[in-house]
Amino acid sequence: MPFVKKNNEDFVVENDQIFLKKEYLEKNRKLFKKITGTRFSSILNLSNYVTPFKTWTIMVNIFKDVMDPTLAKVGNAVEPKVREYVEKQLGCKYLCYDPFAIKWDVFKENKYFGGIPDGEPLNDHQRVDYSTFPMLEIKTSSIDSFVYKKVDNALQMQKDNRGYPLIKEKGQKMRSWFNSNNEIQIPVEYQYQLGLYLYLRNINKGLFAITFLTPEDYVHPENYDASEHEIFMVNADVIDKNEIARQVKFAEEWYKKYIETGVSPKMTASDKLWLSSELGIKF
Repeated sequence: MPFVKKNNEDFVVENDQIFLKKEYLEKNRKLFKKITGTRFSSILNLSNYVTPFKTWTIMVNIFKDVMDPTLAKVGNAVEPKVREYVEKQLGCKYLCYDPFAIKWDVFKENKYFGGIPDGEPLNDHQRVDYSTFPMLEIKTSSIDSFVYKKVDNALQMQKDNRGYPLIKEKGQKMRSWFNSNNEIQIPVEYQYQLGLYLYLRNINKGLFAITFLTPEDYVHPENYDASEHEIFMVNADVIDKNEIARQVKFAEEWYKKYIETGVSPKMTASDKLWLSSELGIKF
């Protein structure tokens, strides 16, 4: 998806930054996005895919980042089944929010931070209660690494004539989750994603549930059966609370400095390449 706002009309590019035009800023600032768990990691420069600069363009609504439709379909079909599996294993019930009903945000009282946990434990009275069970974060990952190609300025999974993903390297994606001792390692960016929501709820108990998907799962995600997949459940109380508080403060100041003012962070070399391909600007 290309930029949805126009260079030199809604914003200008100067001195390796983007400056929103005053009229655009005043008209649209109430629509600017908050810092979710994913954006939190990106702002801290922990993401392998999205820089703080690109995150800024998304948050101020001049660029629209579109998820690959296959990945979106798989997530919608598989995540509820993983949640049900975890509920059976723990003997609890999780609240799953309707994102459209709550406008993608359960932290409406917070000016800077928002988003939706994948699951919050319910007590017998159907109220969120963290006294016994942890917050849930679900991750779906392929076993193999797949081939992606840029289509209409967005990365899209490439498929064969049967509709199956083209495999770049068998088993590579799953191997990347494990250390030399064959222990699953939660990527730091995911730890901070969940860490933000734990901090906002002022709790310490978190749980990752990770499932690895076959090419068949990407063709027929509706047939996913949790009992036929190995689902790893990993405790997430791995980040020091004081460290999270420090990073939350950093992200809040980042929001004030860049989102509220309409002035982007400085571009990195990769940002310049990206902006050149999107807007045809030469640096």
